[in-house]
Amino acid sequence: MKNLFMCFLLFTMSLIVSAQNDISTKQKENLTFPELSIFSKEFNHFFSSKNKIEKIVSDKHFLEGPVWVEDLNGLLFSDIPENKIYFWNKENGVSLWLQPSGFSNGLMLDANGDLLLMQGNYNVNSETKRQIGKIINPESNKIITDFVTNFEGKKFNSPNDIAIGPNGILYFTDPLYGLKNGNSDKEKELSFNGVYKFKNNKVELLIDSLESPNGIGLSPDAKFLYVLDSETGSFLCYKLNEEGDIIDSVNFFDITKLKSQLASSTIPAFDGMTVSKEGVIIAAGYGGLWFISPNGILLGHIQTPNFTSNCTIDNTEEYIYWTAAKIPYSKGSSSLYRYKLH
Repeated sequence: MKNLFMCFLLFTMSLIVSAQNDISTKQKENLTFPELSIFSKEFNHFFSSKNKIEKIVSDKHFLEGPVWVEDLNGLLFSDIPENKIYFWNKENGVSLWLQPSGFSNGLMLDANGDLLLMQGNYNVNSETKRQIGKIINPESNKIITDFVTNFEGKKFNSPNDIAIGPNGILYFTDPLYGLKNGNSDKEKELSFNGVYKFKNNKVELLIDSLESPNGIGLSPDAKFLYVLDSETGSFLCYKLNEEGDIIDSVNFFDITKLKSQLASSTIPAFDGMTVSKEGVIIAAGYGGLWFISPNGILLGHIQTPNFTSNCTIDNTEEYIYWTAAKIPYSKGSSSLYRYKLH
């Protein structure tokens, strides 16, 4: 009887250990890179530093442009080379939402809740629209209509990222990433890579001096415009007037310290960004997410093993979501993650 009891005890213990190992394995899979570095105690004024990182979608090609859509109660995001937009929510996981997407990159909702798509970011040719498309009422409709199609009669290079102020003014970047041969590509119609303003159905060029304007964002009061130049690794800030025009350049964030911390990084570039309701800028790239205060102080860093392309916050600011991929990217190399902010 004693031997039988010992056998039963050993068997039970082995089941417990096996279950614990299974849980540990799942946790390791879920918490792929559970590292949040805090550089300023001010971080905890805005966000929690005690939560876990979650991988919620994996095995995609190259994900970009996440945006939270309140009417859908979930997240839309682009897979650029696959010419697709996916949808994710907690209840049902991931599903294909739209194909083709016009090779969409950045996605954004306007004041009416319509979806704006930055199109033409992969293998540009003479047939690629290279525009901002619009889906009116994405809760019940998936038809893309032409919205912002050209500048002074010329096609854009490869519309990339977008920001919209409380005054309804739209700002967007137009680098050259969809052009196979960059600035020398035969399909390139503009002699520069620009940052634009769209107001009252008119496109205005704001900046033509950047090499690769990429991520873009606005302060909550729309007094400052933030632009990331991926080619030079620059974080730029511009003061705006009430009409939404640039009136000054501001030395907002010293990126040199960040570069010295990441001297071993193989991807010396920022990409996309988002801005919280309290004005915290969260920039993607350089091995993860970088949290920067409204005063230009580096607050924290979520380290990722892959290149982080873009990020967004949901409407209640409970979670931040971001896309990341191995570089060079390939099928199955890209994932979507989230972190609980509050």
